[in-house]
Amino acid sequence: VKEIKAKVSDALAGARKMNFYYNRDLEIFKLKKDHGGEIPEGEEVELEPTAEDLEKIEIFEPSRDPKHFKTKLQNKMRKIEQEKERRNISESDPAVARDKYFRAKRDLDSKMEQINAIDRNCTSLRKDLRGRKERWRAFRSHIAEMTNIGFDEFLNKKGSAGEVDFNHETHELNLIVQKDNMDGKSQTKDVKALSGGERSFVTISLLLAIGESLETPFRVMDEFDVFLDPVARKIALQTLVKTAKAMEHRQFIFITPQDVSSLPTGPKLRIFKMKAPARSSNVGDAQQQTLDFEN
Repeated sequence: VKEIKAKVSDALAGARKMNFYYNRDLEIFKLKKDHGGEIPEGEEVELEPTAEDLEKIEIFEPSRDPKHFKTKLQNKMRKIEQEKERRNISESDPAVARDKYFRAKRDLDSKMEQINAIDRNCTSLRKDLRGRKERWRAFRSHIAEMTNIGFDEFLNKKGSAGEVDFNHETHELNLIVQKDNMDGKSQTKDVKALSGGERSFVTISLLLAIGESLETPFRVMDEFDVFLDPVARKIALQTLVKTAKAMEHRQFIFITPQDVSSLPTGPKLRIFKMKAPARSSNVGDAQQQTLDFEN
């Protein structure tokens, strides 16, 4: 009888310890789950039971036959093994498996935070891009409007009128020119129908109008007065010089084979004249290499 009582006492002590360890592991799992896989500071969990802890654990008599619980336990263990096999889990130690779970959860939370940060950045960038596009469209419309106004003003100096049609969808620019600003019938959309001089003056007016919106420090025009009649050429020269003098933050260079001695020089206008090149029709003679400038 003493021997049986000793075995029963040992079994009760073992059952109490198993109950303590179960409640301990459950408490640790809940704490780590709620605090990112770590036990928060200030929380203490007893790892080993004291005699007093074991005595507090109540023992109750089961209402069913032990075989019932044994069978139920075996079914649970079998389901656990099946789930491990399904999930390809080889770890048998619950503590190690739990630590792996919390490490994986921390990594997942970190990656999710990075994904959320990237998503917030993408949202901000998309919003910024939309704002930039709106400002760019407004800026583009402003440039087109100012170019159109400037083009018409420069043509008016010669008694003509014009309009610049910007088609932003097809990326085309069309010119509408009215040779006589008092005669609507003289309007044409085909610049090729204009004379050479008219086309040259229209080109100059367009370049000056577009140049108003450019921030280039230098602007060079080569043979801008080709095909211009004397009147149109005089107007073009006066317009170019006046425009250049008004833009002191830029430098204009005009190259022309025509005579410009009639233009008054000054601090803002200088004329450099090239010497006529020495030409020879003899084969083998020295040909033009460089040209000196004369003030």
